[in-house]
Amino acid sequence: MSSYLELIRFEYNKILRKKSTIITLVLGIILTALISVGPLMGYSYINGEKFESNYEGMKKDREYIRALSGREINKTLLAEAIEAYSKIPLTGGRYTDTDEYQKYARPYSEIYYFIRLVYGINSISELTSVTGESLDCFYEIRQDRIEKIIESTAMSPKEKAYSIDLSRKVNTPFIYSYTDGYKRFFTQMYVAAFLACFVCTVCISPIFAGEYADRMDGFVFSSRYGRNRMIGAKLFTGITFTVLLCLIITVVSYITVMAFFGWDGADSPVQFYFPLSIVPYSMGEAALLYSVLVLSGNMLSSSLTMFLSSKLKSPFAVIVIMTAISTFPLYISVSDNVLWVYHLLNLIPVRMFSLDNITGVFSVDILGLVIRPFGLIISFAAAASIVLVLSAYRSFRKGCKE
Repeated sequence: MSSYLELIRFEYNKILRKKSTIITLVLGIILTALISVGPLMGYSYINGEKFESNYEGMKKDREYIRALSGREINKTLLAEAIEAYSKIPLTGGRYTDTDEYQKYARPYSEIYYFIRLVYGINSISELTSVTGESLDCFYEIRQDRIEKIIESTAMSPKEKAYSIDLSRKVNTPFIYSYTDGYKRFFTQMYVAAFLACFVCTVCISPIFAGEYADRMDGFVFSSRYGRNRMIGAKLFTGITFTVLLCLIITVVSYITVMAFFGWDGADSPVQFYFPLSIVPYSMGEAALLYSVLVLSGNMLSSSLTMFLSSKLKSPFAVIVIMTAISTFPLYISVSDNVLWVYHLLNLIPVRMFSLDNITGVFSVDILGLVIRPFGLIISFAAAASIVLVLSAYRSFRKGCKE
């Protein structure tokens, strides 16, 4: 065991002793922290003049929401929001630039967001179409709208029934709460996932290919543990490096975002971010699940990186190929009318990072078992990673023999 641990330590030293690796790691962590607070930089303008800094605006909105926190989203609160927005003059410009919006409507901006999505409103001029009777049926109208969206998809009847049943498990009425910290965390983690993917590719690409490039493959294979422990140590190092990096980036993102935006809202429903979401999860549960999804995508990406590293003779070639794999799928648009293609595309590592895989309306029927897309993605990532790691092991052994 001690010799195996020594090999792992040796592999970590090889990764971390390179200046390029250290620079990439440090920049990745710094960028993660900076992106977390990026929205707080700069100013908002009204009629070309500075109105307030983004940081001041965040604090003001947080105070407004906290003042309403603990209230049930019901007819009374919805009517208050509609009344506040009705005071905004219908001008040709942006209604958020008006004094009436800042004075009366801004505290209810998130409530208006609920109203707009649930009642299908496109502008404040349509608020008059929302009657008192319809406010009494807010949650029934919301559920009806969700079920119509589900029925309009190309899912099978079994998948639709599963999604509808899941949507009916969402606890209502909603109790209003401040959740901007978690909303920002979701946005931040999407960007951080790509950063982690890139950093892992740069750091892990030489794990096998570097031995070929330095003509050390023969030495590795002729060593006492060349056929087993040394190759195993390389694979273990690549896997644990990915896990540790994802944990660090997740923790840095979470702490940085919450420290600035606020720690409130862990127990609030994810519907405060996506009012028409069908999942009965809290913000905290969705954040934890999303972190696992990001880790799964990065594990698959790193496993693919190690497999390519075992096949190719140049770390640079591995980086180029992985960059292409991590970039091109983002520009591919597939209609969800052809669901098998849509779900298949989402099994590419960078497509796994979409939060819609957790909060969206789709369910997937796998050989008679209906599951959520994130369940398919995590299971596929685990299975494919194992296959790729074993293939990398066999490929490097074969490459050294040749």
